[in-house]
Amino acid sequence: METNELKLLKLQTELKSFGLNPAEWSLQKIQALGYLLQNTQDEKFAMYGRLEYRDKKPRWKSLEVLSL
Repeated sequence: METNELKLLKLQTELKSFGLNPAEWSLQKIQALGYLLQNTQDEKFAMYGRLEYRDKKPRWKSLEVLSL
């Protein structure tokens, strides 16, 4: 069974598929399938990420800019 920290790390690494640098983002779970992504360089830059599960593995379904 995956720990939450390992799951978060995998999700953070997957941000590369959206053209984002994983090191520049912090993740915070705010709903069952929803995460707040906050830029570590500019705290005003935030996104909402929605997950989906494929083969029991979480993956990003969408990312939406909340504020710039």
